[in-house]
Amino acid sequence: LGVLESELFWKGTLDEAYWICAFAVDQHAAICGAVFASDVDTVTGMAHPVCPCRAPKYVGSTPPLGTNGQSIPCEINKFVDMMSYLVTLRPGFSQVITVDVDFTLFQRAWCVAELYTAHEMGMPQSMKVISESSLTHHQAALQGLRVEDMRSSDPADKEMILAKIVDKAAFNTRLTQMIFDDTGLLRKWRDGHDIVRCLGDLARRRYDSMHVERID
Repeated sequence: LGVLESELFWKGTLDEAYWICAFAVDQHAAICGAVFASDVDTVTGMAHPVCPCRAPKYVGSTPPLGTNGQSIPCEINKFVDMMSYLVTLRPGFSQVITVDVDFTLFQRAWCVAELYTAHEMGMPQSMKVISESSLTHHQAALQGLRVEDMRSSDPADKEMILAKIVDKAAFNTRLTQMIFDDTGLLRKWRDGHDIVRCLGDLARRRYDSMHVERID
């Protein structure tokens, strides 16, 4: 990660951010026609411009509706179906959770819903964080996560997610266990981090010994 950051820095692209949808969801058919109050440029504080396209928009309540009360033509309300399909199609399919430096991922309703769904399906999960110090700084906040406090760009999305959770207290308990249990995300990350550190130490010792041999 350090090598990648260094390369991006010297190329002048370290602060450029892109959102990539691996499943090619058509945002022009959903949310590009509006800007939410929270959607502002982090530097200027000004709202982002609205997309000028005139593509029809299909949100979670756009008819026709399925038996679950959700829009059939909408592309952004089917993550549970998508994950179920992938797990069935590809046994061993896993989820990699790349956490931002401020850990805001765990404050986003959709993100947490996806993490929880994958966990309940038994999907293998692994977490990547930028540093041990970042994790330590945000660990207390993670221990107090409540789905009721999480945010979404569209308030209707949060309402839909909360409506599906019958026992929110039990959900919050399971969420904490998913992160902090002995087999949870943090333990897996720390175990993997320790392995990488040990491999790095071994490689450094080997390099040092080879360097000494050449000098001799």
